[in-house]
Amino acid sequence: MHYDDAIKFVYGLELFGIKMGLDNITRFLDHLGNPQNSFQSIHVAGTNGKGSVCSMLFSILKAHGYNAGVFTSPHLVDYRERVRTVQGAIDKRSVAEFVEKHRRFIVDARITFFEISTALAFWYFRKMSVEVAVVEVGLGGRLDATNILRPRLSVITHIDFDHTKILGSTLEKIAVEKAGIIKSGVPLVTGERRPELYEMFREVCKERHTTIIRPARLRKRYSFSNGLMRFDVSCTPVGSGLSCSLVGVHQIDNAAIAVKCAEVLNRQGIKISDRAVKMGLRRIRWPARFQLVSKQPEIVLDVAHNPGGARALVRTFRTIYGNRKAILVCGFLERPDFDIMMKEFALITKRAVITRPQAHRAAEIEGVIWGATNAGLDFDVKLVVADAVDRALKLAAKGEMILICGSHYTVGEAITRLKQLHSRKRLNLLSADITYIDG
Repeated sequence: MHYDDAIKFVYGLELFGIKMGLDNITRFLDHLGNPQNSFQSIHVAGTNGKGSVCSMLFSILKAHGYNAGVFTSPHLVDYRERVRTVQGAIDKRSVAEFVEKHRRFIVDARITFFEISTALAFWYFRKMSVEVAVVEVGLGGRLDATNILRPRLSVITHIDFDHTKILGSTLEKIAVEKAGIIKSGVPLVTGERRPELYEMFREVCKERHTTIIRPARLRKRYSFSNGLMRFDVSCTPVGSGLSCSLVGVHQIDNAAIAVKCAEVLNRQGIKISDRAVKMGLRRIRWPARFQLVSKQPEIVLDVAHNPGGARALVRTFRTIYGNRKAILVCGFLERPDFDIMMKEFALITKRAVITRPQAHRAAEIEGVIWGATNAGLDFDVKLVVADAVDRALKLAAKGEMILICGSHYTVGEAITRLKQLHSRKRLNLLSADITYIDG
């Protein structure tokens, strides 16, 4: 089977929809010989920040010398971004091999898109003799396919509103679903600061005979220069004098979680040196998290796609750029709170270009327009992301910047267009490879 045929088959599984529960993934992993038992794991849930924490931990493990793996979702441009080891993204041949060998079982058992992605990651980690894998929850936690793991450490970053139709309409209901990853005897590290939610997590940990750990909140200083943010997250040697290529106060919170995880893993027998923590944070690559990809004009990518992400993006923008305003390109998947997000974005926006990604769950453009109108934004509408990028480039006068944000699908399509313009010498990107995979 050719890779392109395999990927077409995998995307076709989206027709099976989202199927919450562990029955399917249990049967599939049994069929594969339970590859999830071949490596140690760290399981990461949360509304915002879980992808960043996963990438930080992966980078730290890699810096220490572990043959590490990481599974995250969704991807930006290439499906293979979801599954990575120290050798890089999963190779095309392995994807094709997996699909060809197990296609009949997948169809007969009605395995969903995310279930096959999860199983593929675990299968590949076994194939590559991964020692420790960092695994991001796809949706919620309790009924997510990744919850089949028996990890060495569980992590819940922060709780906010997202996927409310599935997870619940209150923070408490969402937190209950996230708490489903807490397992008997497995320590939990959490960055959640709301007292009522933290107390709920503490009670669950007590019931399941395990400990809950929260990183200290210390910010003696932080600064940003030469593409790096410098900060402290604790008074200990490992937590002071840190630097990271990801910027924003929210990334300091994520780094504090990663540092605390390293401390706990050391007690668990997964040794990580202080040097590896510092080196891992400094060398992390995690695209489209307030990522500057061009200087003339300045173009920043960020996958802020919910109210919490929007607030973090605005705060970071103001920290770095002060009172400047940007030409905003944005597009989203379906959700109920465009009015809240657009009011946040309006604080840093001179003019917006509203677009719609080519995804089956893309939001109807009318809902985003309604949110932008209520926020008092001036805006254009372009139904194709590439056209929205072109329009923003025309709107941006000398010295003005462009901010592209929203769903991973929107930012991914924008990256594709930016790389096309770069290849035609119509735009000078800082790097020809602005995701994990070139080409």
